[in-house]
Parts: sequence; structure tokens; C-alpha cells
Amino acid sequence: MFENLQRELERLSRTTSISVPIESDADGYHDRECPATECMFSFKIHSDDWRDIVRDEEVFCPSCRHAAPAKSWYTTEQVEQAKEYALNKLKSGINAAMRADADASKRRQNRNSFIRITLEVKGGHDTLLVPLSAAKPMQLKTTCEGCNCRYSYIGAAYFCPSCGKNSATHTFTQTLAAIRTAANLGPTLRQTLDVDAAEIMTRTLLEKAMQDTVTSFQRLCEQLYEAKTGAAARRNAFQSLDAGSDLWEPIVKESYADMLGTADLGRLRIFFQQRHLLAHQQGMVDSDYVQRSGDASYQVGQRLVVRDTGVLQFADLVERLGAALIAKV
Repeated sequence: MFENLQRELERLSRTTSISVPIESDADGYHDRECPATECMFSFKIHSDDWRDIVRDEEVFCPSCRHAAPAKSWYTTEQVEQAKEYALNKLKSGINAAMRADADASKRRQNRNSFIRITLEVKGGHDTLLVPLSAAKPMQLKTTCEGCNCRYSYIGAAYFCPSCGKNSATHTFTQTLAAIRTAANLGPTLRQTLDVDAAEIMTRTLLEKAMQDTVTSFQRLCEQLYEAKTGAAARRNAFQSLDAGSDLWEPIVKESYADMLGTADLGRLRIFFQQRHLLAHQQGMVDSDYVQRSGDASYQVGQRLVVRDTGVLQFADLVERLGAALIAKV
């Protein structure tokens, strides 16, 4: 009576793997996730480049440069959906075999028999893979200058996932582009979210953009300095405008004030100090901020208010200073 079920179970006992198709998004990019638990950075790689350029032996995280084989980079969502798909695939085979046995049992019954035994299967259905829902298209798409691998990400990324190359100038430019995008998202968020959620999201994006601006400049300076001198600068030296200017002046024969002008350097100093408040004081103004920034618009105990216009001005000033250093180095 259970011939089909027995054959299906024997077939499953010989099955060692089940292929699970992975869908790309509308632009042809696959979602990927850093396997390092302390990072888990999300990004995308164009499906053609994942197949043709990326090596099976080694893929790099664009954020932390963790390296692992290509099979390690599936997202948490993809893994969970793959498990569900594989389990449903097994269930479908068993259900189909049991239905076939039930039909065969009915056909064998003698309608004139005093006793009739029938087998009926309820529940279970053939399953189809629901395409993996790709996240919204990443805000920033880029192509590696070294290997031409196309990838995308949100926020700040520093390494090509295919070759691990870190181009200081390219990364700096791309990160500032992402920061400007984040600064301009407020109107869109207010149209799609309720008032409270939109304001919280907008504030979070703007404050993160302030911190990413300093990080991008710091990374640029660290790489340029090491390329020029052959030695690494003191850790986090370029998070301070005064310390950074002192390091560069003997090398490029100009200070930050010479590159930007006194007025713009003063404005940049305020932004750097505001970033420090966000990173270390949760945005709460203290006496150190008032003294070091010279910003008289806040009193001690107030909380910093970050505006999109300020973030965009910050990005412009950092871009000018970075471009001046790139030209000299």
C-alpha cells in the first residue's frame, strides 16, 4: 500500500543537498552579509560579477575587510528562507508520494466488497519558492577601480568585496555622496512615515552623517599620510583638526587654515566638535564643547540639534580640505 512512499523515502535517504535558487533585485544585485558576528555589514554585489569576478576562495567585507569563502556570505534572511524552502521541498515529495499511494489504494478496492479500506491524505501542498525580497535598492552603487566589481551599500564602506582594494580617494568621494543622500532624505521620510517616526529617523540619519563625515576624512588622511611618509600616524590623530594640521604642515608646507581660510576652518571646527558630542556625550552640550568650538549658540546642558543644511555644509568643507590634501600628496 505504501510503495510510492517507500520509494520517496529511499530517494530522500540518498539526497545529500537541495539546490535553492537565490533571487537578485531589480537591478541584478545579490544581497550579501558579513559573516563576522561583530560586523554583519549588509551590502550587494552584481550577480554577474559575483559569478565572473569574485573568487570562491575569498570575499572581503566592504566595511571591516573580514575575509571568508564565497559560500559564507548569505544573509540571515536568505539562510532562514533556504531552510524553509528545503524543508518544504521534502514535505512536498512525501505528500505527493502519499497521495499517489492513496489513489492507488482506492483503485484497487472492489466496489462490491463487504469491507472497504481506503487511504486518504489531507493537508500538505506543493510549494513554490517565494522570491527573496531584496531590500530597497542601496543608496550608493560603485565600481572597484582595481577589478571592476560592481557593488553597493548604505553608509560608509572602504574595501572592494572582490579584491579587498581600498582606494583612499575613491572611498572618500563615495562616502561623501552617501552622506549627502542621507542629509536629503528628510522630505521623503515625512511623506512615507507618520510624523513622529519620520522625525526620529531623520534625526538619526543626520547625526550618523555627521559622524561618518569625520570618519571618512580620518580614513583618507590616514592612508595619504602612510603613503607619503611610510609610517602610520598616531591613532585617531586626524579626528582632531589641530593635531591633523600639525602633522601635515611639515609635509605639505601648509596648515589647514592655509588650505581653507580662517573663517571656514572655524566653521569646520564647530562641526568636528559637534561630532565629538554625538559620539561621546549623546549630543549633550558641555563646557568643553563651548570652549573648544567657540559656538555661542548653545548653553551647557542643551542638546545638539543637527540640521540637513549643517550636514551638507560640513560635507562641503571636508571635501574641500580633503581635495587640497589629495592634490598636495
